[in-house]
Amino acid sequence: MFFSLSIGVGGSKSGTGKTLFIESFIKILKKQFPAQINIIAVKYTKTSLYSSIIKEPSIIETEGKDTSRIKKAGADYVYLVKATENDLPEIAERLKKEFLGHIYQNDKKRVVFIIEGNSLVRIMQPDVIIFLKGQNDEHIKPSGKAILEIADIVIEGKYSMEEVMEEIETIQQRKLIEKLLKERSNSGKITCAEARKIAEEIGVPYIEVGRAANELNIKIRKCELGCF
Repeated sequence: MFFSLSIGVGGSKSGTGKTLFIESFIKILKKQFPAQINIIAVKYTKTSLYSSIIKEPSIIETEGKDTSRIKKAGADYVYLVKATENDLPEIAERLKKEFLGHIYQNDKKRVVFIIEGNSLVRIMQPDVIIFLKGQNDEHIKPSGKAILEIADIVIEGKYSMEEVMEEIETIQQRKLIEKLLKERSNSGKITCAEARKIAEEIGVPYIEVGRAANELNIKIRKCELGCF
């Protein structure tokens, strides 16, 4: 089961299937966890004139629009963001406040945030970044190259949503382990007892925490029972 999670979806150019991917992702989430999660999706469109966050149903649910497709797929809330590059940092901060509001309102549910759009994904730095790359796609627009460099998952061609979801959960788990190790270590060291506690809190084998500690150059001291 996912913790509250943010997913960023970018692509090499228009037409790589970002919205189709999001539709499939939402449908499988809602099928597996029909009562346990709320899904909030954001669609970003670059503009040179003005910036706004749109959530009015009459606009979001306009037939034929990507936002309507995402809503029909099962998203509980959909935002349409139109913004200039200069305004994106301010827009991102406003969205974060909106996201916090959803978390507080749904304290009995997990909340999954899905952000579509290269520039907004780059600014907001979600937990897991997915990049869709067209087959034999030699040209990648600049905003796409920036996302490709930091993407956790790169999809090219056919893919299995079940495998993508497994990969997302693995990445989320790893990042959570790394976050807790950094928070609880002191001068590059952590006790064996504290490392075991992290593994038990997350529900992973001790060796997973040991592997992450090695990658972060965090030494586990006072080791007991050869756990690490």
